[in-house]
Amino acid sequence: MPATRHAKNSQLVLTSLLNSGSSSYQVESLLGQGTFGTVVKCKNLDNKSIVAIKMIKLRDDNMKMVNQEVATLKKLKSMDLSKCNIIQWNQYFIDTGHICLEFEHLDRSLLNFMEERKFRPLLVKEIRPIVQQVAQALKHLKAVGIIHADLKLDNIMLVDQLRQPYRVKLIDFGLAHEVSAAVVGSYLQTRPYRSPEILLGNRFTVAIDMWSLGCTAAALYLGALLYPGLGEYEMITFIMETQGQLPVTMLNKGRKTQKYFRRAVNSTSSVWKLMTPDEYRRATGKQPMENRGFKFSSLDHLVDVQPIKTHNSADRVAEISDVNMFVDMLKAMLQLDPNTRATPCEVLEHKFISMHHIASMRKKRSYPSAPLPTSSSRILHLMLGREKPTSPTTQAYFPAPAPSSKKLMSLILKEASREIVTSAREYMIIGTLASVGRIRGPGLLSTIRPARVLRTAPDRGSGSVGTEKR
Repeated sequence: MPATRHAKNSQLVLTSLLNSGSSSYQVESLLGQGTFGTVVKCKNLDNKSIVAIKMIKLRDDNMKMVNQEVATLKKLKSMDLSKCNIIQWNQYFIDTGHICLEFEHLDRSLLNFMEERKFRPLLVKEIRPIVQQVAQALKHLKAVGIIHADLKLDNIMLVDQLRQPYRVKLIDFGLAHEVSAAVVGSYLQTRPYRSPEILLGNRFTVAIDMWSLGCTAAALYLGALLYPGLGEYEMITFIMETQGQLPVTMLNKGRKTQKYFRRAVNSTSSVWKLMTPDEYRRATGKQPMENRGFKFSSLDHLVDVQPIKTHNSADRVAEISDVNMFVDMLKAMLQLDPNTRATPCEVLEHKFISMHHIASMRKKRSYPSAPLPTSSSRILHLMLGREKPTSPTTQAYFPAPAPSSKKLMSLILKEASREIVTSAREYMIIGTLASVGRIRGPGLLSTIRPARVLRTAPDRGSGSVGTEKR
């Protein structure tokens, strides 16, 4: 029988069994539940392996989506997913009115990981391997013409944080489809990760996934959503307040432009003005809500969010440079115009990922030499085979160059996991009054309210598809 939830106590019935015809599965726990399905942790009773099974109720109104997801998974299965940072799909079967998709079992989502940390922001060196791996996944998806369309913290999974820190894979292809099948006006992407072209109802491409990855990286850095709008009007407002006016060409062609914009009075040119909150309320009956933890007037001001904690002068210079390069990469990923937005290959070649900006600083001796041995010097020796690895010690910053992509990935993961600060005092908790005095620069206009929530509420009246959670 399919796994069910008890009506009284909402507990998963652990005695449930699933049968694929060739194997039987014991349901062990509930891993997640979304709009379109339930994911359970199961033990294969034949080979004792642990797997994750996504169960989708077969109904006439969702058969098209189910068939689309299976078609996408079949196309991906032809790739070497172990090298693509995409979850391994094993098979599908039907059991008592449910289609069951069997996947490898992974550790936890980035959202769960951030919840366990009480939404303490990650350091940029911890974000680097995550962005690198997801960009690699997007590179492979682009090569086969697939748009993921729902990239977010929930859909990036840690493989095994204890044994393989910051090793991640992209999951959930329930909304994925081929570029050739993209339908203008579709409601895709979970709202806080939704790109300008989807908000306006423009034609869209794989570039929407890069926007979502940029929003994801920003959320990890802030410990809060960059654009947490409760509706699309708020989303557009927040984006424009931080990044400026949306491109006129996009506004002219957007199917939803007139829902949120009006043409300037007495203007002969195509000038669009965003409705004021009062105009929007009169037009829709909805009162726009302000729920941001921070308001930025420019993405450049993100460099002032996290205090630099490194005291060593050389490593401090390197860390400041790294934060600046991280923000530079974010700006490329969050370009309003999808035609100028960074591609996966461009992100993979960006200095923040390659760390060439720090390596060049050492080569040019543009910052003081740090006391030896620093982790930077040690890793350089490790790369050259001059020193054997030792147990982790106090972490200096990591300015190692990357001679090859394979070695780069190994070093990025090692560097990111070498030190995870556990003291809450060492982190700036975004949205708390205690953190205000530690933030510098004109970009922080105000602190509105605690912003520790990375989960997202459903769109108000948008009819959006997705797996948004309160």
